[in-house]
Amino acid sequence: MGVILSLGKQKAFLRDGEWRCADLALERQLNQITSEWIAETGGPKLDSPDPEVEAAREMARRTGGRLVLQSKPNARKAARIYFARRQYRLAFF
Repeated sequence: MGVILSLGKQKAFLRDGEWRCADLALERQLNQITSEWIAETGGPKLDSPDPEVEAAREMARRTGGRLVLQSKPNARKAARIYFARRQYRLAFF
């Protein structure tokens, strides 16, 4: 499971819910935008057959990038990863 996103001359790879890129600033930005999207909307649909592609499509839309390549997902593993990321984090003081 994984998706490659092209942003200009840079490429970023989404695997297991985390972006990886040779440009560390772009990697951080994509991970931050993805986290914000999940917090705002709940992220990929709960019954999505490929949550990684759904997340990558949204990041392409938000950043002006395009999907270059995607691999076949392990649906159960991807569902667990994105379900865990959907959980609210409460700040207790």
